[in-house]
Amino acid sequence: MISEDGGRGGATENSDLARMHRELVALIAQLERSIDDAPNAAAIGVISDQIVEVNARATAAGRLLLVAQSEEISRLARRVSAAIPDVQRQIEDLDRFEAVVRSVAGVLDAADGAIRAATLLGQ
Repeated sequence: MISEDGGRGGATENSDLARMHRELVALIAQLERSIDDAPNAAAIGVISDQIVEVNARATAAGRLLLVAQSEEISRLARRVSAAIPDVQRQIEDLDRFEAVVRSVAGVLDAADGAIRAATLLGQ
């Protein structure tokens, strides 16, 4: 029988990492939808590469959801959340897909920092 906490043995989710994870998953979905509006094959390739990269961070964050809260993780996860709206705006104008890549790179860097901090705390 699974306990009320979903079988986690009383552990609670790191709310900042959980929010970051949800936002990364939503970004993946938006990137996937943007392929339909891509202006050319090169843009589709770039978008596909970005999907792979964001998915890797979403997967890593998902594995760390039960790591304890810390101020550093919170700060870094909020940085990811703050960067995603800019990426979403860039996706709307795929004619400038180089800007999408730069925006996604900023999200990836921020996510990497949060994931590193959570990994260290979880060890």
